[in-house]
Amino acid sequence: MKYQDYKYYFFIGIGGIGMSSLAKYLNLKNKQIAGYDREKTEISKNLEKAGIDIIYNYDFDNINQNYKNCELTLVVYTPAISDDDIIFKFFRNSNFVMIKRSDLLASIVNDNFSIAIAGTHGKTTITAILSNIMSYSKLNYTAFIGGVSNYNNSNLIYNGDEIFIVEADEFDKTFLKLEPDIICINNIDGDHYDIYKDYDDLKNSFEHFSKKLKNQGILISNDQLDFESINYGFNPKSNFIIKNLRFEFGYSIFDVCSENLKYNEIYFNMIGKYNCVNALAAIVIALKINIPIDLIRKGLNSFKGVKRRLSFELRRPKILIDDYAHHPKEIDSVYTCLEEIYPTLRKFVIFQPHLFSRTRDFIDDFAKSLEKFDRIVLLDIYPAREKSIKGITSKLLLDKIKNVNKSLAKENELYELIINDNSEIIITMGAGSIGEICQSLKNKLVYEN
Repeated sequence: MKYQDYKYYFFIGIGGIGMSSLAKYLNLKNKQIAGYDREKTEISKNLEKAGIDIIYNYDFDNINQNYKNCELTLVVYTPAISDDDIIFKFFRNSNFVMIKRSDLLASIVNDNFSIAIAGTHGKTTITAILSNIMSYSKLNYTAFIGGVSNYNNSNLIYNGDEIFIVEADEFDKTFLKLEPDIICINNIDGDHYDIYKDYDDLKNSFEHFSKKLKNQGILISNDQLDFESINYGFNPKSNFIIKNLRFEFGYSIFDVCSENLKYNEIYFNMIGKYNCVNALAAIVIALKINIPIDLIRKGLNSFKGVKRRLSFELRRPKILIDDYAHHPKEIDSVYTCLEEIYPTLRKFVIFQPHLFSRTRDFIDDFAKSLEKFDRIVLLDIYPAREKSIKGITSKLLLDKIKNVNKSLAKENELYELIINDNSEIIITMGAGSIGEICQSLKNKLVYEN
């Protein structure tokens, strides 16, 4: 039986961004869905509103009996769940068929026309931009987005099953299970050294993925990479090139040149050079699936962004920006973007390191990226799926930052630090709980000023 043919599905870690989009999709297909997660979040609350049962503790009596039948129920789990998790062990010891999220995703999309967006950074933004462009077409498509789109406040856009847009995640080498018709590789920077031996191992995995295309498939890549592909970027020798880039009133405006074609004055509703490269990737894909340029323009002009991707949460009394950046290269991109737009304003960053292993592997790079800001505050490391590593702490990272305007802080100290500082821009960054912390700070700044 195919994975998508079961009647009942139980998701372990259902509140995860990738897990929840699959749960939503199957729920729309009239499957019976339930799940477990450690804590209640906005994502899990929305799943419950859609009729999905979720438990938040280890009380097995709260699991509906229908999901305790190993012949009718498929158990889907996230790699973030450890093998000794009580819920995981219960299903494993009860002889259920158990698969990773990536196996279910591949089972759904591989038999259809699929577009896979890969890269260490930018996958979610490109996926969301492309899906917004496609919403203006008559194409029948579904997009699984690795973040919450402001378009519909969801990480799933469902408009049929003829075309699937997916993020090809390099973590755990899960993208190697996909067999797309179009692959876009946006960048390759060192990461996930809990999975890969070194950068060469990571790069080899991307090269292996690039060969997973179906017959007559199309490979598209950033011109900073060395794939034999259709490439895009700022290099004058690229197949698709951004020219005459400028920023006005919160928009990026640029021309796109390709061979004998030129598309002038494209308005994109985001700022930052790196976001324009993300937009160009989506433009190239859209052109390759024959979406007219006038519809592409509409999709870019109306793009509402993705939560926690350079999200402007407040404009006053201070500018408050929230971003998912959890890698030194991503921090560099945010800083460079803000310097381009607000060169004279003082910038205060609150960073929550994500994973002990990532902090250890890139600690010097993190320090160099963070010390560019005018004021730096570090929260404790967010462990996610990991146990602590002896000696790896936020204090160790702080000591390496060559900027005297730095400190450690607890969540309950952040508001006072912000209001007593003369910085005009506050940036919260990280991939852990910092997004929720930002919302709490936003509410205090609004209601107490």
